[in-house]
Amino acid sequence: MDYCQALKEVLNHNIIWLEAQSCSGETVMMLKEGCEGVDDLFFHSSPVKLISIVAEDKSGPDMLNDILNADNYLLVVEGAIPKDDKLCNFGGMSCSEILKRLSEKAIAVVAVGSCAVNGGIIREVGGQGVGEVLKKKVYEVPGCPASDKTMVAMLYSVLQGAK
Repeated sequence: MDYCQALKEVLNHNIIWLEAQSCSGETVMMLKEGCEGVDDLFFHSSPVKLISIVAEDKSGPDMLNDILNADNYLLVVEGAIPKDDKLCNFGGMSCSEILKRLSEKAIAVVAVGSCAVNGGIIREVGGQGVGEVLKKKVYEVPGCPASDKTMVAMLYSVLQGAK
């Protein structure tokens, strides 16, 4: 299976992609290959939900409530989780609170990029990795930004194992 086929297969699953304190490097890496239809799958399809602190005004609390009530999804986290809850909020909730709530119903949690894995460069100002916040099994794809092919391989593998 080539990269575009694997990515399309991954993005056809129920995925919640949480972007915390991030430069969006991993999202950009996933889109850079120019696979046909990936922008529609990533941004417009119903199986994939993107929560981003920079998109709060467009998506808002209604979308967040729908997502928090979902179940049976793969949770992908991009970006560091700040120790100071005031620095990362969406829909009136802190990123750490959203992360913890979403992880409860997730079939698995995958941290993509150095910021999500270990706080990355943001660690110097109080950023934490996903595993530090959750204290549970988190699949990790390090890199700044993480390799698109490695991310897709990890997501595909985790989804296959979750069946």
